[in-house]
Amino acid sequence: MSNEIFFNDLKNTFLSLSEVIAKSPIDQCDLLIDYTDDLDALFERNFQCFKDAKDLLNKAMVNNDKVTIQASLVYIRVYAMGLSNFFETFKDDSDIFLKESIWPDIPEDYQVPEHYNFQHK
Repeated sequence: MSNEIFFNDLKNTFLSLSEVIAKSPIDQCDLLIDYTDDLDALFERNFQCFKDAKDLLNKAMVNNDKVTIQASLVYIRVYAMGLSNFFETFKDDSDIFLKESIWPDIPEDYQVPEHYNFQHK
């Protein structure tokens, strides 16, 4: 599907974080990501379903099949919500790590050091 799916790597990094940065150990049950699941495969399945629903919509439009157009829009909505929830678990677990750990203040003029090669600001 893509050059690099990295959700399992991020999941494992989050597990490591829970052991080293938290004020007290964070219980996996308090996190929203299912740390037993293969997140790369889950994302690929959900994204493929979303893509298939888009393809169905395109075919139904060519045939002017309004019932199938409507059904495909429902599928697109459902799969989009699933993908949204998938990403929201990462956001929510990030929030937990940020709240349950002791952090230094980030200076107002902070810039990520160049040696990290982080291109986004």
